[in-house]
Amino acid sequence: MKRRSLAVLLLLLGAGRAFAGMPDDAVLGRWLAEEPEAGTTTVVELYREGETVAGRVVRIVDRHGAALAPVCAGCGGELRGRPLTGLRFLWNLRGADGSWSGGTVMDLRDGLTQGVTANAEIRVHGDTLELHAYRGLRAFGQSRTWRRAPAAAADGPHAPAPR
Repeated sequence: MKRRSLAVLLLLLGAGRAFAGMPDDAVLGRWLAEEPEAGTTTVVELYREGETVAGRVVRIVDRHGAALAPVCAGCGGELRGRPLTGLRFLWNLRGADGSWSGGTVMDLRDGLTQGVTANAEIRVHGDTLELHAYRGLRAFGQSRTWRRAPAAAADGPHAPAPR
């Protein structure tokens, strides 16, 4: 009986450690990325792709809430001219120690070099998310803060867009 109890206890401890090592799903869902200079808000969705996290643009609205339909005019290759809505711009983030990192992000904002990829790191603090993107040295990167989207922003397609 003692052996059986010890075996069950060891299994439970091992399972607890396995779950403790799994990344937090708080990063998943819809987020609002505001660009005050442009007067736009982008609804982005972070979702799982296997053991990694990816992100796509759900919709972009102006400061009055009107939907915009910009295209990736500065992107190279097959992305050139594609609508930003539905575009996968973030991929291969792996979770560890309460953050997601090691992924790649493509900057889609007007006025910046489009189609350039950078390393990405994400940390979630309650209803805010900090995305830090950088090329080369982390210290020379940029951080953006997103807010969790309210239920009303959950309208629209829920399935990840094709790559």
